[in-house]
Amino acid sequence: MLIRKSTKNDAAGMIELEHLVWTPGTTPGDTHYATESEYLLKNPPESKVVAEIDGKIAGILGFHSPIPLKSNEHVWMLDIAVHPDFQKHGVGSALMQELYRIAKAENKKKISLRVLSTNEKAIQFYKKHGFEKEGHLRNEFIIDGNYVDDIFMAVFL
Repeated sequence: MLIRKSTKNDAAGMIELEHLVWTPGTTPGDTHYATESEYLLKNPPESKVVAEIDGKIAGILGFHSPIPLKSNEHVWMLDIAVHPDFQKHGVGSALMQELYRIAKAENKKKISLRVLSTNEKAIQFYKKHGFEKEGHLRNEFIIDGNYVDDIFMAVFL
């Protein structure tokens, strides 16, 4: 497995992965990219970390400041997606290790995320990697006709 920054040539594989992973069970919004150009506008080269296995994008890790204020620059917001073919193969854990390495090198102190309450697999993964629940917004979304809570989680470095 190769962990590296994303490149322009990764766009097609990253789109495929995102279309497979971001479903009503994992995100409250519609994630769809019609073209590689559209994807690259939102996710320019080197803006994400990818896990590559045998030339295929196995996972994507994104992180950014949730609020562009100097007083919040010690915090990153995380998003992570692992291709279904590579789940339970250590891809997510390898990406999290890289995130922690980069965050510590850049003197970040907190990494936060949001996860749907119905995404129990993701919640367990985050707990395994040290994340704890910080907040809970009840009935925040209506997905497929059902109310779904939004969970805020964080880890302190």
